[in-house]
Amino acid sequence: MRQTRLAVCVWSFLCLGAYAAHSSDASLYQSKLWVAGNIRSVMLASIRTSWEQGTAVGAILEFDDPEYSVFGSSPFVSDGKFPLSTLQLAYSAVVRQSPDGRLSQEIGDALDGAALDGASAGSAVLLGSFTDASRHNYWLDAANAQLNFLLNVAPRTSTGAISHRIDSRQYWADGVYMGFPFIAYFGAVTNNATLLQIAYDQCRLYRDALILDGPTGKLWGHIYSDDTKAWIDEGIWGTGNAWAALGMLRVAVTIHKTEHSSDMAPQIANLTSWIKEILDGEFASLGSDDLVPNYIIGGPSFPDAASSAALASVAYRAAHLFPRKFHRNYTHVAAKIRDAVVGNVTNLGTLQPITDPLPDPFPYWNQTGLLSTESQAFGLMMLSAWRDWIDA
Repeated sequence: MRQTRLAVCVWSFLCLGAYAAHSSDASLYQSKLWVAGNIRSVMLASIRTSWEQGTAVGAILEFDDPEYSVFGSSPFVSDGKFPLSTLQLAYSAVVRQSPDGRLSQEIGDALDGAALDGASAGSAVLLGSFTDASRHNYWLDAANAQLNFLLNVAPRTSTGAISHRIDSRQYWADGVYMGFPFIAYFGAVTNNATLLQIAYDQCRLYRDALILDGPTGKLWGHIYSDDTKAWIDEGIWGTGNAWAALGMLRVAVTIHKTEHSSDMAPQIANLTSWIKEILDGEFASLGSDDLVPNYIIGGPSFPDAASSAALASVAYRAAHLFPRKFHRNYTHVAAKIRDAVVGNVTNLGTLQPITDPLPDPFPYWNQTGLLSTESQAFGLMMLSAWRDWIDA
């Protein structure tokens, strides 16, 4: 009896401690909402290209309409709420869809040369098919055209991976976020296990092509050409690894929230192990400023708030969804990164320091910049993930 009472007392103490910690975090989160608003507005003011459109709508979905994010409780059916801000960005992606099915392409001189980037807005477009009844066919037709492009038009590498580029066969770490979560999401919405498996397989093929033994663990190189069988960028780029972790997390969670979760438990376990691999390697490189470097090897190592924020968002989400694999050390590091990122946000709401996203001179990821849509989106994703982890 005494042991039972002691156990109850210890459990109560731990629960009260956890409650107090979460309550404190919730208050801190509320105090930073104005920062989130500034980050959000700058992001919306800076969109130009297809991958930026898709990354921005993903961030808006998580921040404004979290119930429809794949991290929500029932993300694949309508709960009656109209996700206005998400569909506004999705609408722009469809209006600028190219004849071959790629979303967000018709801008500037038209096509942007990427095979996967347009699909980054695909999940938000398909969301419209079951939340906006008046345009059901409009949204569904656009999503089907984008899926058809990925599965039947885009070039394939020698292993069967969907190339990140349209005019050559290349693996970019970025592509894991751009294309494969949409394929998984389409599979979840339509209850198509084949699409869920394809999304997993694509993540696996990209990892097989890009994984390296780095100084802090196994991490991903940035760009590999299947045409020449040579690296274009063998550097371990922080943002590239963040893109890969973000994409694999979304694929894993999407599969996990379908009725095929049990049958695909090995695939989920692999994806979460590969995410952990990236977090372990990147967090081991954390600097004294609590930011990860732009490159661990192979490029300039200035601190990068963008990839740091993206990785912190992954840590919060993974710890919330898969706590047995991602213990509190991950959220401890995420909190340090969060404070560093938020502390460096400028009075205009921009994240600093960041990698320059502008296309000239190539390679643009080798220098610091002033404004980046993806950086702003990563910051918003981090704050959304923090909010959901503490249930604020």
